[in-house]
Amino acid sequence: MGFGRVGMALVLAAGIGCAHFGASRPDRPVLAAGKYAVESIRSRAQLDGIDQLIEISETGTKLTDANGAEHVLTERGALMLEESGQCRLALAVSVDGEEPGVSDRACRWQADGDRFLLGDATGAGTRTLYQVRRNGSRVVLEGVNDLDPQGNVVGDARGERIVLVERVPELAGRSVDRTSEEQAAREIQEYLHDL
Repeated sequence: MGFGRVGMALVLAAGIGCAHFGASRPDRPVLAAGKYAVESIRSRAQLDGIDQLIEISETGTKLTDANGAEHVLTERGALMLEESGQCRLALAVSVDGEEPGVSDRACRWQADGDRFLLGDATGAGTRTLYQVRRNGSRVVLEGVNDLDPQGNVVGDARGERIVLVERVPELAGRSVDRTSEEQAAREIQEYLHDL
């Protein structure tokens, strides 16, 4: 698969990190437990040896590789937030309409008003702090900082962004409980198909 297609999908999905909470907080959370479609995601990636921000979306993103060839990346994704603080981020990224590479990652989340923390499932890695804005049915997560497990700023997440769309009630009512990895994979595939 040319252009590191599956690798690119995994690099973009792996760009999820964390930070500490700020002062501005509305009375009720802007983002709560539930299921969201990932309309677009912008993350840092290294392509052809160059660090850059790459945004992929449902409508498609054009990129040019080192040889001058143009490629179109599209993604379908889901972010499922459980009340327990556990979450799953699944992305299916396709390059030039080929079979998508799928990344399905367990994660942890925490929301405090208009601040949202997203990190790996263990809580031991870096997390990314996002500023949250609501725009109709869309929730926009704008990157602020990356933090280590002790809450120290270890990186700049400005420019990173995730745009989420709240799902309709019949999709939101599906269980995210997992009894096995096989069941989890099946649920993610069904959910991505329903998007």
